[in-house]
Amino acid sequence: MIKIAQLYPDELTLYGESGNIKAITYELNKKDISYEIIKIDKEDELNFNEYDFIYIGSGRKSSLEDVKRRLLPYKNDILSYIEQEKIMLVTGNAISIFSFLDLYDIAYFDKRIVLDVMATTSLCKGTIKGFQNTEYLIDSTKNILFNMDNGCGNNGTKMEGYQYQNFYATSIIGPILARNDNLCNYFINILSKECNK
Repeated sequence: MIKIAQLYPDELTLYGESGNIKAITYELNKKDISYEIIKIDKEDELNFNEYDFIYIGSGRKSSLEDVKRRLLPYKNDILSYIEQEKIMLVTGNAISIFSFLDLYDIAYFDKRIVLDVMATTSLCKGTIKGFQNTEYLIDSTKNILFNMDNGCGNNGTKMEGYQYQNFYATSIIGPILARNDNLCNYFINILSKECNK
């Protein structure tokens, strides 16, 4: 059974980002793959050995700081999870939370970035559509996730997001998986392989 953890859905719930979980579960149901959704609240302890897929989405600025403090003690557990090539997807302004992993730097903008997005990625064929509404972008241009035709990329470029192993971080919302079947099915394919191990 695939175990999917949604981190702090009551706090990180802006812009309908829970739609990413709905998109994943819809596709898993179509393929008759069994799964369990584990919603992690702020009182809950995390056990990264239990999860196959972790999702964390956008929230208010005050919530981001609270979640970051909550996750700091799990830094080594998160890095170990990533090195095991398990899947973690971070969207919207939640990318700012994980700067403590030292995988990438974050740039903060006084003026919020609000743009429609059109992009491509090496992960799947076709166009990626979405939206940016954020004060944070990843500063690094290594291990990029998307090439932007329209939208704002890392460090003033047209390259956006970050990927290392199966850790994916992007400022793009939409919800991105709900709007892009091609990208959603990329993750489903990885989860299907996990299910068949």
